[in-house]
Amino acid sequence: MTEPASLIDPLKRIGTVTRVTASAVELTLPNALAASGRRGLAKGSVGDFVFVDCDRETVLGRITEVGIPEKQRPGLEHQIEQEALVEPNGRVQLLATVSKTTRKVSRGISAQPRVGDGVYLADGSALAASIQDALRGGTQGDRDPLMINLGRLAGLEDAEISIPPEKLFGRHCGVFGATGGGKSWTVSRLVNEVVRIGGKCILFDPTGEFTGKVEGARQFAFAEATLPDQPLVRFPSKLLSELDLHALLTPTGQSQGPMLRGATKSLRMSKALRDAPQQFVQEVEGSRTKVLIQQGQNPVGYVVIEEHGSIEKANQSRVAYGRAELLLAEHLAAEQCNFDFRVLSRQVRNECVRPVGNDAGSFGGLDSAAIGYCNTLIIRIETYLSSPELACIFSEDGLDISAEIESFLGAPNANAMVLSFEKVSFKHNTRELLLNTLGRYLLVLARQGRFRECPLVCFLDEAHQFIGRSVGDEQNHVSLDAFGLIAKEGRKYGLTTVIATQRPRDVPQDVLSQLGTLFVHRLTNERDRETIEKACGDLDKSAAAFIPALAQGEAIVVGPDLPAPLPLMMTKPEKGQQPESHGPRYQQFWGRQVAVIENQPHNPGAE
Repeated sequence: MTEPASLIDPLKRIGTVTRVTASAVELTLPNALAASGRRGLAKGSVGDFVFVDCDRETVLGRITEVGIPEKQRPGLEHQIEQEALVEPNGRVQLLATVSKTTRKVSRGISAQPRVGDGVYLADGSALAASIQDALRGGTQGDRDPLMINLGRLAGLEDAEISIPPEKLFGRHCGVFGATGGGKSWTVSRLVNEVVRIGGKCILFDPTGEFTGKVEGARQFAFAEATLPDQPLVRFPSKLLSELDLHALLTPTGQSQGPMLRGATKSLRMSKALRDAPQQFVQEVEGSRTKVLIQQGQNPVGYVVIEEHGSIEKANQSRVAYGRAELLLAEHLAAEQCNFDFRVLSRQVRNECVRPVGNDAGSFGGLDSAAIGYCNTLIIRIETYLSSPELACIFSEDGLDISAEIESFLGAPNANAMVLSFEKVSFKHNTRELLLNTLGRYLLVLARQGRFRECPLVCFLDEAHQFIGRSVGDEQNHVSLDAFGLIAKEGRKYGLTTVIATQRPRDVPQDVLSQLGTLFVHRLTNERDRETIEKACGDLDKSAAAFIPALAQGEAIVVGPDLPAPLPLMMTKPEKGQQPESHGPRYQQFWGRQVAVIENQPHNPGAE
């Protein structure tokens, strides 16, 4: 179909407009009746794409309702075996405007249909070509634009649809669908398409179903490696942010919180002082190191560092400590902890001192009451350091994931990284905390400008388990908001995200509102459908009515850069790329013991 006039094929006329509203038209459908023996000749069914001929322009629509006038219904059964004398009619949702001359698809209805306009079935290749031209528009570059191949328009042959990554990932993306709807296959398709066009992405895999399913991906596992080519990794505790630390340890607000913040500051100070021997004179006395703090050329006192790096405060100089805070303000304000967590419990105890000693220039002695208040925090720190569930953060076993991410970002031929959380424990909120920590680490890199010339897409499966969560109790809780922040501000830094979930109602509204392109697979829960409708203004009641009945692998794709909501049959991933998302295998594993018992010979003497 090369001629613009091919949009309107006189042989595909199915009816005439009889009524017009702001967003829909009603029409006659004289050939829509499935008469006896002629069902295959019927034209005009729910879901068909149509063109309404509006002279110089056509309006793209989709049939949402087909019926027979109520007065004619009683006689239909008597006429069904003969020539039926009924007049079917229907309703068409108006989607977009298509120019006859340029075949350009534009959002909105710029030419309103009129009563008497003809309605024609849309040709798949002509419609797909018009949509493709609209999607390609605005892409910059001297070469042919990179395109993500998605699938074909549902119900049409030769209607393949692809979309530039800017319009798919540029404003973040959401993939929603109930179990069995095809959500995981869509995620696999998108990830492997990013690899095909030479992009960069990181897939966070909570269930392990994408292990080995992404072509050429660098694969890693937390907590336990299950495959030889999937090395064990850990997140280095020194890169935890102070917010992550508080989320993990959940100190009480009035007593433990201030002591933990003070301990964090002291350990940062200790490292900064030890790393700058040229700037600060250091005197070693046994297992302790005294660091001289000066104001100009005048000494003001010593900061005493204990054997393992903790700072002694009891009866030591307050003036020297305060002066060191001013001199090292930039180091102390760093977002990452950057200290040895093995001495944190010791430092928390050292913070429990009376504010003033015998003179105003020194701290007081240890405060036993304060130590008592912080005892549960100290025990919690020691427990977590030795906990096998938190070994992915505090253990030295495994590769440093931050170094692996740096290597991945710097390798021009590395396109995908898959991080498996399958074996990470749910205890101590380890999974949520670990993923939040990784998200915050990527956001720090983004704010440093690392992704401006090499955009990164983060895929987060089972997002409802992680986004919008908090740890702690009502009086003292910390929000795990790293991926929420990426959704809100990551776009301007070149860091975008794709969140996939079967429970969109559990994703916060402020995150949903940041998503541009949505892939909506079958959703049967009414609250889930209402959530999607509220999050996307383009998905009205007529389009949303298709959602509960979508076939497996079919999705309605909605977005501000799409000319209209597009029902797509997603291309099935290749065999080696299909996620392991099957349910329990009853036929394979049930009944084996029963079969063994039935085949054993009966021994009456054994009874």
